[in-house]
Amino acid sequence: MWKTKFGDRTEFAYLLEWPDEAAKISAWAAFMADTEWAEIKRVTHAEHGLMVGQIEDRLLVPVDYSPSLSLSY
Repeated sequence: MWKTKFGDRTEFAYLLEWPDEAAKISAWAAFMADTEWAEIKRVTHAEHGLMVGQIEDRLLVPVDYSPSLSLSY
């Protein structure tokens, strides 16, 4: 996760790894439709105001000279 600031606006960037684009689309749709997540978001918004104004997603495709993206922790 990374954080950037633009004036008064803070943005967070997350890199998520998926086996393929179909898996990304399916998993993300399930996450956004999750009732537990929707309730957490509703309660957080009620207590702290709007924290997520816009979600953007981008599919990053490695090129031949990209470093390995296999992350192990």
